Amino acid sequence: MTRLFAVAALIVCVGAATAHAQAPATESTIASFDPSQPVAPISGVEGNGWKVGEGTVLLPVLGLETGVINNVFYEKNQPATGGLIRIMAQIGVGSLTNARLAGAPTDPNAGEDQDVPRGDFEYRADVRLSYDQMLSGNETVSGTGGLGVGATVKGTVNPGGTWAFGFSDDFRRLIRAANFETDANTNRDINNLALRIKYQPNYSKLGGQLYYLNTLDLFERSEQNFADRLQNRIGLRPTWRALPQTQLFIDVSQGFQGGLGSSSKKVSSYPFTAIAGAATLLTAKTTLNVQAGYTNGFYSTGPSYSSVTAGIALGYRYSPLGRAVLTYDLGYEDSVNANFYRDHVIRLWVHQLFVPFELSVQPEVHFRRYEGTIITGNGGANTRDDVIFSVVAGMQYNFRNWLAATINYHLTAVTTDFTYMTDGVTKDPGFVRHE
Repeated sequence: MTRLFAVAALIVCVGAATAHAQAPATESTIASFDPSQPVAPISGVEGNGWKVGEGTVLLPVLGLETGVINNVFYEKNQPATGGLIRIMAQIGVGSLTNARLAGAPTDPNAGEDQDVPRGDFEYRADVRLSYDQMLSGNETVSGTGGLGVGATVKGTVNPGGTWAFGFSDDFRRLIRAANFETDANTNRDINNLALRIKYQPNYSKLGGQLYYLNTLDLFERSEQNFADRLQNRIGLRPTWRALPQTQLFIDVSQGFQGGLGSSSKKVSSYPFTAIAGAATLLTAKTTLNVQAGYTNGFYSTGPSYSSVTAGIALGYRYSPLGRAVLTYDLGYEDSVNANFYRDHVIRLWVHQLFVPFELSVQPEVHFRRYEGTIITGNGGANTRDDVIFSVVAGMQYNFRNWLAATINYHLTAVTTDFTYMTDGVTKDPGFVRHE
């Protein structure tokens, strides 16, 4: 029988204690406790930190989670269950936080609307550690887990100027339990680099940026090096503020991606995307973001795509402390176990504050099709159609802006038409998982 469970967590910031304050109504707080991303930045409860210089603040965070995972190995039948203890630690250093800047000294001769001085350089650097210990009498389950690592550095040169340069780099060592295709942990190292030149003149309707994105995706086990890949993308995104509450944009980008190393079997591709969109405020409570365009994968061998890409997001603030966002996206992404996949994604996100409680619920469904699968399915199939249903729900109690307790639940259910044969046994990669 499938068993449900919830993860309980206590997150404590060792920074300077301040008066009670509520987190803003955003999705970042609950999302930072997502069990599937344990080394994501813990930004919801970091407080104001310790000021260690004229413009520098130190932000340490400690956390503890305990819970249960049903279906540790993503199995179709007879899923294994195990308890979990997770210890998390983060240390960050950077420019003064918004809370401290808001209290910074200002020009006594200026009006109330004067800008807070930002300086010529803003930055933030964090290192995050997460150690998972599985609790089970099953040695295979108890041997799962280990040390997750995350590191992020980001900054902006001349943040308040007409021209600005922004950079960010994010590294994650992800700890993943073995699934139906492997006999050991699928530990994975992912590094994402972004460089941006921004044009942001004051009192002008025109703006934009030139950007470069780089992703390095490596699997630590030599048996999984066939999926190692390197992705590059360069793009231009001009913007125009057509109305006070409406911004139009165009985004044109070209990618260069493929396998990395002699063992990689990733097919080279040169994805091109051109989209146009708008972000507007329909009413004081309603927002609308829309975009549509064309994309082409240009894969060197095997199947490719040439199609429309689109997205729409409708947001509504139904109360001063509550907001809901409904989104639909049609997109194409390079895949680890195929050439690419096409995704129709419908997602609802609801966020509500009941001071001092904070609630977030996010159900979503993906209608996903893989093409050019690395493993050939039964009947010679090299396509795979999945329906993925997921619900992430969480509640957080904010004792202070530097101390919170949370409880979270995550359901993932995958059904697929794809089966394949291994050692004379038919495998079905579908599964149901509760965390």
